[in-house]
Amino acid sequence: MKLYGHPWSINTRKALMTLAEKEHEVELELVMIPKGEQKSREHLARHPFGKVPVLDDDGFILYETRAINRYIDKKLSGTALEPRDIRDAARLDQWINIADSYFIPYAHPLIVETLFRRYLGGEQDVAAIEAGRQGMQRALDTADRWLASSSHLAGNSFSLADIHWMPYLEYMVQVGEGKSITDRTNLSAWWSRVSERRAWRRVARTGPQPYETTMTADVIEKQYRR
Repeated sequence: MKLYGHPWSINTRKALMTLAEKEHEVELELVMIPKGEQKSREHLARHPFGKVPVLDDDGFILYETRAINRYIDKKLSGTALEPRDIRDAARLDQWINIADSYFIPYAHPLIVETLFRRYLGGEQDVAAIEAGRQGMQRALDTADRWLASSSHLAGNSFSLADIHWMPYLEYMVQVGEGKSITDRTNLSAWWSRVSERRAWRRVARTGPQPYETTMTADVIEKQYRR
């Protein structure tokens, strides 16, 4: 398998985490987002909307992270990341949809502006940061209440639902928004559990950390394109 993406990309990290949980090595083909390579003719042939990641499994090209992760889980051996219980499976879809509708629209702009703006160029949007900070609270409250009675988002087993949330919380901690996690007892306990998983530690250490201001896009590219 080959994965086109960038190791700092949130959605690439979701796919890398799924692969790591299945204990499968993948060839990561770097797509330099700061240089706009996701919009190149070559990449648009893989992903017509110019996003990452894209999976190439022996010529089978698949894009969209949720589709990629479900394909990986079904194809590869190892512990299943989608619950077999019909109710837990429904919870998985519910929590992925909650993230997509009520959390990510606020968390993503905040992370982009506070963490990645220096690499993407342009002026930091302070209003987007504050709107993101305020807007994400309801989803975090909802997750905290649910995790009072469940060890994971889709029942009592680690799943693709947990993976779907994890990269956002990691970056929130890095940009100084960790109090939104630690102030919520159940969410904080969940984050402590999932962020200590061996697969996640492997993904989180992939390459230089994006909050290191000494790193530049050129240095990052040299590290991954040898």
